[in-house]
Amino acid sequence: MERIATRAEFEGIVKPGALHILVDDVTTMGGTPAELADFIQSRGGNIGGVVVIVNAGRVKNFRPPASVIRKIENRHGHEIEQILGIHPAALTANEANYLVGFRTSDEIRNRLAKARQETDLRLRSKGIEG
Repeated sequence: MERIATRAEFEGIVKPGALHILVDDVTTMGGTPAELADFIQSRGGNIGGVVVIVNAGRVKNFRPPASVIRKIENRHGHEIEQILGIHPAALTANEANYLVGFRTSDEIRNRLAKARQETDLRLRSKGIEG
């Protein structure tokens, strides 16, 4: 949940129409390349490909099956977007497969709160306030 809760953020100049190749050393949930692709595309850039040196996720494909997204939407409605700030269709396969295991939106909220506490404690133990 920590990886889903802490989305990568990017900044910089994107030349509209330019082709970009995304490279990531290790991906677990796939959120970092997905967020970078969204950043580039939202500024008019195009994605020509994605290279991941190590895909440590359980599912090797980045795109979740439509049936998993439908199950999440049927079970949680618009709450995934309200809770996590991401539309279910924008989830990676590993993120969607993780979230589909939650029976209620309250379970997601509770796990998210716990993940945020764990992140805060880990950062504070390293002297990072935050």
